[in-house]
Amino acid sequence: MRPSSRRASCLGLLALLVLPACAIRPHPRIEILRDPWGIPHVFADTDAGAFYGLGYATAEDRALQMTYSLRIVQGRLAEVVGEVRQGNRNDTSIDHDRKMRTFGFHRAAVATAAKLDPETQALLQAYCDGVNACLRDQQERLHPLFQHLGLVPEPWTPADCLLSWWHLGQFFATDGTRDLIAGRDVGRRRAPPAGLQPLPPDEGPAVVQRPDVAPGWIARVDEFARAHGLAVQGGGEEGPKFSHAWVVSGRRTTTGAAVLVSDPQTPVRNPSLFYEFHLRGATIDARGIGVPGSPIVLIGFTPHVAWGVTALGADQADLFMLDTDPGRPDQYRFDGEWRSMERHREVIAVKGREPIEHLVRTTHLGPVATAFCFAQPGDGEVALKRVPIAEPERETIQAAIAMLRARGAVAFDRALQAWRFPSANVVFGDRSGTIGYRAVAAIPVRSRLDPGAGRGAMPGHRQEQDWQAFVPGDLLPGVIDPAAGFLYTANHRPIGSWYAIPLGAMTGAGGDTVRSWRLRERLQQQAAFTPEDVREIHFDAVNPARRDIVRLGLHARRFAAGGLSPDALRALLHLEDWYIAGASSSLDEAGAELALELNTFFRVVATDLAAVYGGGESGLACFLKTAVQRIVREPEAPLPA
Repeated sequence: MRPSSRRASCLGLLALLVLPACAIRPHPRIEILRDPWGIPHVFADTDAGAFYGLGYATAEDRALQMTYSLRIVQGRLAEVVGEVRQGNRNDTSIDHDRKMRTFGFHRAAVATAAKLDPETQALLQAYCDGVNACLRDQQERLHPLFQHLGLVPEPWTPADCLLSWWHLGQFFATDGTRDLIAGRDVGRRRAPPAGLQPLPPDEGPAVVQRPDVAPGWIARVDEFARAHGLAVQGGGEEGPKFSHAWVVSGRRTTTGAAVLVSDPQTPVRNPSLFYEFHLRGATIDARGIGVPGSPIVLIGFTPHVAWGVTALGADQADLFMLDTDPGRPDQYRFDGEWRSMERHREVIAVKGREPIEHLVRTTHLGPVATAFCFAQPGDGEVALKRVPIAEPERETIQAAIAMLRARGAVAFDRALQAWRFPSANVVFGDRSGTIGYRAVAAIPVRSRLDPGAGRGAMPGHRQEQDWQAFVPGDLLPGVIDPAAGFLYTANHRPIGSWYAIPLGAMTGAGGDTVRSWRLRERLQQQAAFTPEDVREIHFDAVNPARRDIVRLGLHARRFAAGGLSPDALRALLHLEDWYIAGASSSLDEAGAELALELNTFFRVVATDLAAVYGGGESGLACFLKTAVQRIVREPEAPLPA
């Protein structure tokens, strides 16, 4: 039975959809109210009813996107589009499907969904029931691309909810497939030229500062690290960049409540990567953004807590080199015994041509993924072990539901500690003024025999070479109410090098990004903030790297012994007024068009300075901050080498 609809007026013209009881048993009354921007507000007497209504509204808006994205992560793209090349790469849609089938996201999601606790299963099923009811009700009014592509929506399942979330998670995460390359690259990094010494990591920008955490917590971290033979490793490549977020505590706001801004830096696309919604049930009242097909709120707020998320880029995947023998196909030796690989025969449907058979072989360490891991002749077979596929007993949805029910920052922090995938930085604050930060992820504890802490492929011949455990969530970097009265995260160092547990690419390396540098400048500028003051930081257009490059250029114009080139002098003449006016990157400001041409690419392989200060944004920031501090102390000093 189709839901009835009518118009209602509340804060402007709103569309109200009332789902009749006969269509939604066993859920009581559900209302979907759409505001002037089309955002669905779902009201129900129960949490399951709210999830049902959310599923219905999401399918009403994004059924095509949900179905198409699901086919991608299931490894069923070719059945929708045929065999086509992916952008400017050599890979085709069939290659993509082989990879997804090999990695096994769909098989893992089905297994994980079956092991969730009964309440989580019930809420996911209610969401799916809502999706499927909408697909039935509107089968004659589906998006025309369904018919154009020959795409038939299938009943949505709890496993599909997990897959939709995991598909988004890949934007945050590395996948481990380049570990063979990383192993070959060991020792190839450019050493600093004679006489130049690399500087230690830039500790100042760390989100979690040592004085802000209890000595007892540090002792527990150290004890865990010693028990598992862990040690902080040298820096790797910078992790993925995904947003910035900041929160000011009630001690520094004019309202007494925490004020938070979360600013996701994702490309503008149609349809949007995210889906905005509001759902209210018996114990849940939350608004924010998530991903179509999943009820998780990625960035959002309740009447009690608000939170923002950025990518952590922690390493949650490893390659294991298998001990195999050509004379024993589909077997591998582990702990001195030969084991048989599980074999899955997959049929890949291809639009417009005959289907293709694909054999997936799986070990207890993960699927045999050699074909997708940049192997060279002689490398042998490798198995890919990664979160979330390797951990079917727990799932992020359980943490996400607890987050929605938290009534304060401390309870919210406890809920976060059950988050599994993808790894993320989360800042949060509550209406009482308490703020916090937590790095969230299922972080594998690597073998004591692994010298690279997961950065390169590891032999997978014995149990002692496998993952030993996962880092407890309460031992991941976190802080409540730091002395500074604010917290910010912008893909920069999450915690100082005194933290003894390696997280992967972001631990023990780097310092500031350009955005974290500017956020700190802004947040340190005043003692108290109105909500409007905090929001205004969002619109700040100063790039401190370009600003300080010009500042150093102006200094060099006065004091450089060899002088500057005519082109450099002309550029500085044009940029001087821009710098004095505040160095905004807004094109409304004269000079900004030239400032935006300043190159901020800073790689270790390219310059001696990068070999000393580090590569990437963090190395550039470290150099510029060091240089500016010197000329502030010594106004006539030459620029540091």
